[in-house]
Amino acid sequence: MQQQIVTLPSPIKVNGNKIDKVTLTRQPTGRDLGQYTIFDVLEGNIKALAHVTPKISSPPLSNGMIKDTAAANHMALVAGYSRFFDGLEPDGLVETVDPSQTMETIPTTKASTKT
Repeated sequence: MQQQIVTLPSPIKVNGNKIDKVTLTRQPTGRDLGQYTIFDVLEGNIKALAHVTPKISSPPLSNGMIKDTAAANHMALVAGYSRFFDGLEPDGLVETVDPSQTMETIPTTKASTKT
C-alpha cells in the first residue's frame, strides 16, 4: 500500500510538538471522501481537505488544524494526494470502440414465446 510523506512548508503543532512532516497513510476511499470528490481534494478545496485528511493522516490532523494551517501546507497536502495517482495511465484504463467497425455483432435476444 502506497503512502505519501508530505513535508509541510510551515510546521504545525500537534499535541504540543511542532511537526513538519505528515504521512498520508493510504489513498482515500469513497467513504473517506463522503460528500466530496477526489477532484475537490486535488483542486485544494479546504473543506474537502479538512474532511478527508484527518481520516488518513499520521500523525492525525484535526479538521480545525487543516482549516487553520497556512496555504502553503494546503498546497503540499494537495501535492501528496496527487502523488497517489502518478503513473496512472488513463489510456490503459479505457478503450474506445466504434461498434460500426467491429467484425462481430452482439446477437439480439428474442422475446420469450412461452405460453
